[in-house]
Amino acid sequence: MTDLQTSLKTALPSRIDENLAASTDAVVPCFYAITGSHLYGTDTPSSDIDIKGFHCAPGEQYLAFDPPDPQQKFTTEVESEQCSIEVTSYELKKFGEMLYKSDFSLIELICGDTTVYSHDEEILTGIEERYAGSLPTELPQRYLGMADSIYDSDLVESSPTSEAALKPLVYALRGCLAAEFVQTHNAVEPRLLPLASAILDNEELEAIQQFVAVITKGESPDAATIATVSEVIEAKLDQLQARQFNEDDRAAYKSELTEWMLAVRTKTGTR
Repeated sequence: MTDLQTSLKTALPSRIDENLAASTDAVVPCFYAITGSHLYGTDTPSSDIDIKGFHCAPGEQYLAFDPPDPQQKFTTEVESEQCSIEVTSYELKKFGEMLYKSDFSLIELICGDTTVYSHDEEILTGIEERYAGSLPTELPQRYLGMADSIYDSDLVESSPTSEAALKPLVYALRGCLAAEFVQTHNAVEPRLLPLASAILDNEELEAIQQFVAVITKGESPDAATIATVSEVIEAKLDQLQARQFNEDDRAAYKSELTEWMLAVRTKTGTR
């Protein structure tokens, strides 16, 4: 457990409780974990802390003409950290829909070890076992889709240097490497450097290591390093192929997600 995770586990739950209690829906917070640059190992001195998770709304709200909000977002702080904490809390149904669409950022939370708040130790029981046994077939496609979209919109014919401009390079690189890692290992690895170590050869790996070492200091890599990172992204986008669920697999996945969500509602007393 990192120092950041330890400090957030102590102070953040009360902040989440207070903010959700102040909302218009009488919701029960369920599970939250660190995501974003602090999970990927690419955080800089100016990086905010990103938290994602889910909550349950009362069952009777699903029968109302004004159903529960699909998500709630708020910014908070804790004394031990010198930056803002951005919390995104999805209503359970929305969270499940995003998992059904193979949202990699949420699957990474469930498969990872950056939990800072949990309603109980068994809140993820059922869905954790599913991902440990078999990840969604289309998960690599989601990673590649993100990488390809970012590359086309932000990186083609550009040479990013500022911290903000380098973020698309980081996300596109991570998306390409994560897609190959899932295909090769049937596992999720959100951290950029372990992904690079598992996939790239020595010369490319050294460039990525240098790239991460520089950007995490809030500095700009040299042109040669940026060029190598761009070449890795281009090569992976050309090389990798991804496939979608077949209908039988999709139906089974949907059934498992539904069963898990019903179990969560039972555990939280909101069913």
